[in-house]
Amino acid sequence: MPARAFKTTYAKSAISVCLALLGPAIALFPNSGYADHDEAHFVVGYINHPQVNKFYKPLIERAYKQIGISVTFEKVGGMRGLKLLNEGMTDADVIRYDVVIKDNSNVIAIAPQLSIGASFLLCVPDVPCNKDIINKPDTGIAVTTRFFYNIEKQPSDLAANFYEFDDFYHVVELIKSERFSYAIAPSDFSDLHVFDELGFNYIPLVKHSLIHVINKKHLNLQPALSKAIEHQLAISKVNNAESAK
Repeated sequence: MPARAFKTTYAKSAISVCLALLGPAIALFPNSGYADHDEAHFVVGYINHPQVNKFYKPLIERAYKQIGISVTFEKVGGMRGLKLLNEGMTDADVIRYDVVIKDNSNVIAIAPQLSIGASFLLCVPDVPCNKDIINKPDTGIAVTTRFFYNIEKQPSDLAANFYEFDDFYHVVELIKSERFSYAIAPSDFSDLHVFDELGFNYIPLVKHSLIHVINKKHLNLQPALSKAIEHQLAISKVNNAESAK
């Protein structure tokens, strides 16, 4: 399928899916009690990513517990998750690039930043691996959704053929199986050893702050939540230092 046709089809499909998903909240979250929302309980979206599952979800859960709020996590995709959060159907999202607040008016960033992340170009061995790849019209690249938002470019700005997928693991599997020679995926630099173990070459394309985000209806929680996250990050830093001894 030609790249432009793919992008148009993908965009239409994504809109249809989002509209279908944004039905009554009780249908989306049958076990969360979201329709009778309790300020002591939050529905928090997260993207299926190894470091999110391993580190950031537990950290955010501890931060909310510190201020007296219990959390139910809901796995969401890159686009869908932000749509749900912006519409107030989820209360927060575990971690996002800071650029999300530019195109989601109801999404509020919570300081401090959780980490620094980047969109990495992944390359199978024995192919050129440099930033020029994204401008080669004969190149197909598997990317995670919101890639163009993250690098603040329009699809028409880049010449390569991009194929968007919602799941990090799926994108990595596509290049691992060599269905694609190139992929672009997010990382906070802590899991680059995974790319090494898989034999990928890789380079960061663009860096961003990684932040926790909430719906603006919870703006009153910003000071307490910021302090709780800062506290939990400090504890994690101490624990990591102890583990390294």
